[in-house]
Amino acid sequence: MTNHKKLFHRPLIGIMAILGAMSLASLPAQARDFAEIQDDVFQVANSGAYPPFSYVDTSGNLVGFDVDIAEALADRMGVEVNIQTSPWNGIVAALAGGRFDACICSMSVTEERQKAVDFTDSYYSSGLSIWVQEGTDDVNSIDDFSGKRVGSTLGETGNQWATENGEGKWQNQTFQGLPDMLNALTTGRIDVMIADDVPVYVALNDEDLAIKQVDVGELPRWPAAISIQKNKPQLKEALNTALADIKADGTYQEIVDEWIGEGVEFD
Repeated sequence: MTNHKKLFHRPLIGIMAILGAMSLASLPAQARDFAEIQDDVFQVANSGAYPPFSYVDTSGNLVGFDVDIAEALADRMGVEVNIQTSPWNGIVAALAGGRFDACICSMSVTEERQKAVDFTDSYYSSGLSIWVQEGTDDVNSIDDFSGKRVGSTLGETGNQWATENGEGKWQNQTFQGLPDMLNALTTGRIDVMIADDVPVYVALNDEDLAIKQVDVGELPRWPAAISIQKNKPQLKEALNTALADIKADGTYQEIVDEWIGEGVEFD
């Protein structure tokens, strides 16, 4: 892993990352299509609690893979961007309600979400993974979750999977982001963690965590894409064009090298 440095200038983030969801009150009442955004500021949201994709660093800056992707796309689109944080469990509803123009937040494309928002082309894919403390030897299959405390992030695909599969079998506990959930696993407040695989792999590269992945058989995988309010065809086309551009000119891979790992094929 390389050091996490800023790849693009981000003049509008700063204090907004600290204010988080409170800042949403100042955003437009309705999301705009691209023609309207060109005359104003592109309003983008993510959770700010999903390292290395988005998180607030020790200086109070919102940083991460998705932050740099948002800024690169805005640069290609020729617009100024304002990146906000919003609680993950309400982010789809806020986007659908027009509180911001897009969520560049590693959102998995699911049938349920497609009922509420539209998605661009995918920009990578990820899947669920199962984690326990090192030394745990009684979790080798999903059946072994029975009676255990199983953690997932509220509103994420892992939470949906745990809810659908664990009713009456295990105790589901929810968290607002990966850092809190990792802490709960390493301190023994939960027995099993369900999370997207990539951010946990990166966390293991950055920190010495006494956890291990358990192979419980095939788990769901989804493409991740940018979500926008429905019926915004100009914005969708502009984002897809910009995404293709940053992949073609090497900018996308530069961001992957910075946040995920040098040489990783992340598609």
